Amino acid sequence: MTCTRPTSSRGRPRSTASHQAVLDAVAHLLDVEHLGFEQLTIEGIAAQAGVGKQTIYRWWPHKAAVVLEAIQAGRLSLDIGEVPHTGDLTADLQAWMREARERVFTEGNIALVRSLVVALIASGGGVEEYLPGGSIQQGSQLAERLRAEREAGRLRADADVDAATFALLDPVVMKLIGAEVPEPRWLEALVDVVVAGIRA
Repeated sequence: MTCTRPTSSRGRPRSTASHQAVLDAVAHLLDVEHLGFEQLTIEGIAAQAGVGKQTIYRWWPHKAAVVLEAIQAGRLSLDIGEVPHTGDLTADLQAWMREARERVFTEGNIALVRSLVVALIASGGGVEEYLPGGSIQQGSQLAERLRAEREAGRLRADADVDAATFALLDPVVMKLIGAEVPEPRWLEALVDVVVAGIRA
């Protein structure tokens, strides 16, 4: 799910090694040391990466931008497990959604996502600048599974896989931002509606 971020016009050209070190540092602090977004600081990222604080500020306007790029580059992700493949698409997606509910809707993830949204709004930035073209959704294993189903003739030939992927994931993301844990029956109904719309 790696894609290229728009080239920054801030300051001098990036050192590739330092750039990667910063993204790795963010992943270490959040995933290994389990810092919350509020505890994460530019100073801490710089110390972990072995770069100067001003180096980070030349490349990113705020820590939310660093975290978003780390997510985009595949350094950070919400672990929602593998999509089952039993041959029954609806049942497989419903099982996957139930597992995602248990893995994703934790206090830490809710706090991280809400803090990122608040930080972006406050800075006047937008998610599109850091995640162009919905790259995470389009490159997900969910989209790959839907494409395979379409190629096998079990979905309509004109089924828009990217639209279906957004239709399944975006409502869940909105629940996450709102700190509302979805009921399993709601997730099952969401899958039913989307799959019914693209089934052959």
